[in-house]
Amino acid sequence: MAAIQTFSFRHQALLTSLLHNRAGLSVDQLAEELGISRNATNQHLSRLTNLGLIEHSLRSSSGGRPVNSHCLTPAGLELFPRHYALLSSLLINWIRSHLDQQSLTVCLQELGIQLAAEYARRVDSFNSLPLKISEVAVILDEMGYRAGTYTEDNGASGIVARNCVYHRVASECEQVCELDLSLIGTLLNARIEHQECMLRGGLCCRFGITPE
Repeated sequence: MAAIQTFSFRHQALLTSLLHNRAGLSVDQLAEELGISRNATNQHLSRLTNLGLIEHSLRSSSGGRPVNSHCLTPAGLELFPRHYALLSSLLINWIRSHLDQQSLTVCLQELGIQLAAEYARRVDSFNSLPLKISEVAVILDEMGYRAGTYTEDNGASGIVARNCVYHRVASECEQVCELDLSLIGTLLNARIEHQECMLRGGLCCRFGITPE
C-alpha cells in the first residue's frame, strides 16, 4: 500500500480533508476547503475513487435534499501512518513473558494454521503439488512477501520470499518464522525446510517442500 506522501500535494490535501471529516464531505465542501473549482475537485475525486481510496453515498442535508457525500475507504485510511509493527512487537514481547519457548512456538504454529484456513480453498482447487506451490507463492506475494517459486537440482519445487513482512518482530523473536512454516506447510500438507533465512544472514527466505 502506498503512503500519503507518494501522492500529489492536491491529492494529499483532499485525502487529509476527508480524514478530518470522517462522516464525509460534498464536492462543494471539498472545493471550498481546497480553494479550487468544483470541476477540478471532481477530477481529483474521480482519480482517487478509481484507485479505491474514496467512496461516495447519499446523505441528507439541511435543505432536505440528499447530497453526494465522499469519504475515505478502508484502503484510503491505510494511506495514513499506522503502527502495526509496534503493536505486534508489544504483543509478541508480552506473549514471550508469559509463555515458555515451546508454548510460544505452538502458539505461532496454530496462528499459521488459522491463517491457512483463509486460503485453503484457493490452494485445494489445484490437483497437483507444483500447481499448489505456485498458488501458495501467489498468495504470499499478495501478502507482501515478494514471493515466487524455484526449482532445485533434483527437480523439486520450493518457494522463495524476498521480503520479511514481520521483519521487526522476527528480529526480536525468531520463533515468528514458525508462523510462515506452519502457514505454508498447512496449505501444502507438506514438511517445510527453512533452507535460507534473512534473519540468519540470508539474502532471502527459501522454503524447501517435501510432501507428507
